[in-house]
Amino acid sequence: MIYDVIIIGAGVVGGAVARELSRSKVSVLALEMESDVCCGISKSNTGIIHTPCLVKGPSLKAEFNLKGNLMMDQLCSELGVTLQRPGALILAYSDEDREILQAYREQGEKTRKAFDAPGQIYKIIEKVELQTIEPNLNKEVVCALFAPDAGRIIPYELGTALWENAVSNGVALRLKHKVDSVIKPENDDSPWTVKSGKQTFQSRYVINAAGHGSEEIGQKAGFSHSVIEKVKGQYMIYKRKRDFDVNHILFQVPPKGKGKAGKGILVCKTVYGNLMIGPDARWVGDGNDTGTDRESLEEVLEGARKSIPELSPKGIIKTFAGIRPKPAAGDFIIESDQRFIHLCGIESPGLTSSPALAREVIGLLNHLGLEFEPDENFKSRRDPIVKEILNLDKDELKRRIDLPEDDKDRIVCRCEQVPRSRIIDAMNRGIRVDSLDAVKRRTRAGQGQCQGNFCGKRVRKLLSRELDIPEEEITQRGGQPLGDRINKL
Repeated sequence: MIYDVIIIGAGVVGGAVARELSRSKVSVLALEMESDVCCGISKSNTGIIHTPCLVKGPSLKAEFNLKGNLMMDQLCSELGVTLQRPGALILAYSDEDREILQAYREQGEKTRKAFDAPGQIYKIIEKVELQTIEPNLNKEVVCALFAPDAGRIIPYELGTALWENAVSNGVALRLKHKVDSVIKPENDDSPWTVKSGKQTFQSRYVINAAGHGSEEIGQKAGFSHSVIEKVKGQYMIYKRKRDFDVNHILFQVPPKGKGKAGKGILVCKTVYGNLMIGPDARWVGDGNDTGTDRESLEEVLEGARKSIPELSPKGIIKTFAGIRPKPAAGDFIIESDQRFIHLCGIESPGLTSSPALAREVIGLLNHLGLEFEPDENFKSRRDPIVKEILNLDKDELKRRIDLPEDDKDRIVCRCEQVPRSRIIDAMNRGIRVDSLDAVKRRTRAGQGQCQGNFCGKRVRKLLSRELDIPEEEITQRGGQPLGDRINKL
C-alpha cells in the first residue's frame, strides 16, 4: 500500500498533525520508535502554555506560539484535556530587571498586534499588590509583569489525547517502529520509501516530526544543514499536601549568563495541584541522557527558592529530566522539498505551538499538491480518561482497595485513588497500553507519593490479565530505548 502521508514521530507535534490530517479522506501512517506515544520531550517538560511576552520575535517561534496559544482552549475542550490559565508572573528584583519587564511587555503586545490578537492585556504589578496575590513570594521581588494568557496542562495528556483522537478517525499508528532509512522518490510520480527494521513503507508525502531525532531523520532525507543541540533540563515534583501555596506560574528575569540558565527556574502548580520546579539547562551530547544528578537538582532548588523561599527538599516525590532539541540558529526549522516536510528544533514553546504548526503543515501539504476532501465522519471530541479526582474517606478507601480484582470500583492506586475502571478505559482507546508508565501517564496510577510502590504489582497483574501475557513481560517503560530514569530524592 502507498499511503498519502507518513508521519515520523508520535509526539505532541506529530499528534497534532495526525489529527488535522484525519479530518480529511487521506491515508496516514505514523511510525514511532517507542512503545507508546509521547515518550520523549513531549512528556518531559513543564506543560506551560507560554505567553508571547517571553518568546522573542519576529520569529517562527513567536508566530506559532501566539497562534497555538489562541487555539488551545478549543482544542483542549474538544479533547477532554484540562487547561488552566492562572496567568504568569515574571519576577523582577531590581530596577534593571524592571526595564527588562517593560521590554517583555512591549514584545508581547507587538506580537499580538502583528497577528491581530487583542492587545493591551499585560501589566506591571508592584510589590504591595504582589504580596497580596502571591503571599509566599520572595520579599526581595520589587515588581512583576502579569501575563494572563499563560496557562498549564499535563503535556502527555494532550499528546495522548491527540493520538487517541487521530487513531479513532482512521490514522494508522505503528509503535516500536524505528525509522532506519528514508529513500527519496526517483521522480515526481514515485513515492518516498521509509524502512523500519525488516518492514518497508511507502507514501506520497513524509512529515518529519521526530523531536530530537529530527536532525538525523532530516539528514537521511537530504536536509543536511539543519543542526540542533541537545539541552537537558531537570525538574522536581512535590506532593500535593504542603504548608504553602503558589497561585500563578512564576518565572524570573533570566540571570546573566543565560546560556546556562535558560529562562531561569520556573515555579508552578501542575493541573493536579503538585508543585513543580525547574528546569535548569545543560548542553549534553547524548540524547538518551535523561538521568538526574544531585548537583543540578540542588541548583534547581536554589534557583526556585529565589521565587519562593519556603521551598526545601521536604515533600519532593520525584525528579525527572528531558532533552530539548535546541536549534543552533535559535528558531524553529520548517522546510519542505520533494514532498518531504522537515520539522526540526521544535523546542519550547513547541507544546504551545503544536496546533498552529499542524495547521501550517496542512497548508504546506496542500501547496505541494495534496488534495484534501473533508471526512464527514470526523469526530472532533474525545472523552477524558481522568473524569474525576476521588477523595474517599479512610474507611471507604480501604473497602474499595479490598474489592475483588474484577470489580470496576476496586481501587488499584491508593495514593491517587485510581479505580480499575479508569485503567480499563485507558486500555480500550485504540493504542496499545502495555507498560506501567503507559498506565501512569493516562490514569495517574503511580503518580502519587509512594510512586507506584503500592500499585505497581496491582497494575502489572491487571495488564497481564487483560492482555493475556505473563506478568514478567510487563515492564516499567515497555522496553523503550529512550525510557527516562525517574529518581526519588
